[in-house]
Amino acid sequence: MRRVAIVLLVLLLLATPTFAVAPPALAQKKTVMRILQPCEPPPTMRSYNAFFSSLPSYLILEPLFYYSRGEGKFYPWLAESMTKEPAGDYIKVIVKLRKGVKWSDGKELTAKDVLTTYWIWGWIRKWWPIWKLTPKIEATDDYTVIFYLKKTAPPWALGFWILSRAIVPYTQYGKFAPGLKVPGSIPLKDVDTDKLLEELKEYKPDKYIGTGPYVYKSYTDTEWVYEKRDHYWVKDLGVTWTLKVGKYEYKFGGGAQFDEIHWYRRISDPASWPLIMAGKFDYTWTGLSQTCYETVSKKPGYWAPSGPWLHGHALYFNCEKFPLKVRQAIAYAIDRVEYCKIAVEWGPESVTRAEWPVCISPSDVYNWLPKDWLAKWIDKYEYNPDKAEELLKEAGYAKKDGLWYTPDGKRFSVTIHVPAGWAGWVPGAENIATQLKRFGIDAKVVELDWGMWGTTIREKGAFDLAIDFWTYGTYYPWDSYHRFYYDYTVGVGGLHFSPIVEVPEGVSKYSGKVNATELAEKLGQTLPKEEAVELTKALAYITNHYLPVLQLHEKKWANTFNIERVDCALGWSVLMAAKDFQIEMGNNPGFVYGFMIGSGLLRPSKAAAAPTPVVSYLTAYAKTDIPAFTGVDGKTYGPYKAGEVMVIPKDDAERLVMEGKATFTPPVTLPKIVTYLTAYAKTDIPAFTGVDGKTYGPYKAGEVMVIPKDDAERLVKEGKATFTPPAPAILKSISDTTSSILSTAKGTSEAVSRLFDAVSGLSNVVSKVSDLAKITSDTAKETSKAVSSLSDSIKDLKATISGMTSLVYASIGVSVITLILVLVTLAVALRKRS
Repeated sequence: MRRVAIVLLVLLLLATPTFAVAPPALAQKKTVMRILQPCEPPPTMRSYNAFFSSLPSYLILEPLFYYSRGEGKFYPWLAESMTKEPAGDYIKVIVKLRKGVKWSDGKELTAKDVLTTYWIWGWIRKWWPIWKLTPKIEATDDYTVIFYLKKTAPPWALGFWILSRAIVPYTQYGKFAPGLKVPGSIPLKDVDTDKLLEELKEYKPDKYIGTGPYVYKSYTDTEWVYEKRDHYWVKDLGVTWTLKVGKYEYKFGGGAQFDEIHWYRRISDPASWPLIMAGKFDYTWTGLSQTCYETVSKKPGYWAPSGPWLHGHALYFNCEKFPLKVRQAIAYAIDRVEYCKIAVEWGPESVTRAEWPVCISPSDVYNWLPKDWLAKWIDKYEYNPDKAEELLKEAGYAKKDGLWYTPDGKRFSVTIHVPAGWAGWVPGAENIATQLKRFGIDAKVVELDWGMWGTTIREKGAFDLAIDFWTYGTYYPWDSYHRFYYDYTVGVGGLHFSPIVEVPEGVSKYSGKVNATELAEKLGQTLPKEEAVELTKALAYITNHYLPVLQLHEKKWANTFNIERVDCALGWSVLMAAKDFQIEMGNNPGFVYGFMIGSGLLRPSKAAAAPTPVVSYLTAYAKTDIPAFTGVDGKTYGPYKAGEVMVIPKDDAERLVMEGKATFTPPVTLPKIVTYLTAYAKTDIPAFTGVDGKTYGPYKAGEVMVIPKDDAERLVKEGKATFTPPAPAILKSISDTTSSILSTAKGTSEAVSRLFDAVSGLSNVVSKVSDLAKITSDTAKETSKAVSSLSDSIKDLKATISGMTSLVYASIGVSVITLILVLVTLAVALRKRS
């Protein structure tokens, strides 16, 4: 009953009520957008170095263009235009900068800032897409920058890699570009880039100087607060952009309009889900559970868009271990419809089955491969165990009692590697194993730490089957095929796949004996669309027919918007219809922060600008020491010690709980359970108060004490008590008699008689000792039996005293030893009982 009462008390404490009061009038009405984003914590040194260990720079540093891969469209940003001209082996990409763009220190953006940025990224940091694909960049005046792009550069390189770099100011980083001039060009000549790299690593500016609409107001390990600049070029210059949806075009602009952006770092997905479902964030870009997604997507005032994530799961084969027919048999033995129900994150909607397993996004496959061509040349590998059985038998495998055996008579067994702990991935691998076992192939899953994946799977190729990315990411199929036929083939164990294969006539203009690696490399160049399609056809056929990998599904992203607090300048219905535009929203959160917020496409709603917000207060409990802080109501709270109760604003309480610094569950202190022991006073002990609050004593030396364990151990340690009961006086006399016997001249009948009398006395006292020490009846019986046995032995000895010899003397010694053993037995029994 006592414990039941304690549990009830805990439940009552957990039901702490929430109460709300109107805070004092705030000095200024502010609009705030609350963002949840998975990202790394800020570096220990709190660096504002944009190239090393930096704090997040979204909303502060901006690029020349934002690129929307779904639309295949450049949105001009710090640049206002771009034109292209052929120039021998290069394409001249001529970029015109906007005039009048101001840095946060008041200086104007010029070509010197742009050259400084690309010089550091390309030739000091040595980021390969810059120096390899644009080996020369020049500025002809303060507002004109020319990129010399190699004609062989991938078609997505300009938008995806080059023009999307955030620009930094020459005023902060010019010292790393010695001799840089405009007009002028990079790379700079006669410069020690290694020395500059070491200096750059140590550089720690005291702030960001940016062209973006916000500057840092404050930050912690889990929250970044940005506040709007007084002047921002988008608004000052009146810049606008156009979004095309279907046949309609919509213009928007005006610049960032939220007074503050509160950006919370997602520490773990499960910790975030209750807060997302409770509506604590205005925008999230993070993993969702099925329950969380379904709750938010059905929540009034919320929009949970989703779309292709341009990557997903594929089953990789070790082609050296499994011949082609065996690989194809395994593909037919796997029900990919079933797989897509298991290998998910936020529910069945979170994946799209690859109808045509050619490792191209299902949303983009018809852009590259016509339906009639697919129907003629591509196998869907729909679930067909009969076909799988036929192929295995053709390969020399045999089936006995429902189990498959290899041609050499061994049990057909496989392992399936998967990245350890990845949501959706591990259940998917386990489902593959289950399906193969159902088919008769022994299969087990091996979870491998991602840090070991590249070495084990790609470099060594030490696997049977593996669940890995089929990749993509760029709306151009080169990324997948280059992965398979170069990254996992050339100079590594990887797939153990020979890229020299036969492509039938009619598949593509690239038919006959071809090299898949060479085809993939060529597809990575800038080509006419017709040529790229022919290459894609050949590579799609090779991937599908020779099956080094089997595409399983494509993952889908999911964002959440609180459309009651965030408004869309064009109306949410327009944005919801802009499916191609949404691709970049899901694949690139920086696009949302920089372009959509910075342009004014996302802006505060009336709800976000409520004049007098009502602040709710909650009771929370500090898990760690918490320094003083300013609450959302403008008041100062704390500091708090670990374990202290805090009545603080609801938003602050939830923030501290999400940071792991507080809890809504009160600490529960259960009544202390006191253990009692029996001890024996060695000296007179005055009365004392025990640890249970009760009074004990006084006790006389030798008295029995039943007292708390802590008190008993203290008294024993002090030498005032013992856990061994004092021996009764009669036992002491026996001990003395024994000593006397041992000192008596051996061989006398008197010694034997005295020994007999002592044993008889011991026999009589056993029952008294048993009662005194409360030893068990079994122990008393055993002791009595031992004493009786000793007594009988001595009786026999006494009867033959007249013929005493040296043998008798030895018997007397044995009897004395036996007596001592009896005494030891009693002492042990007494100690155990106490």
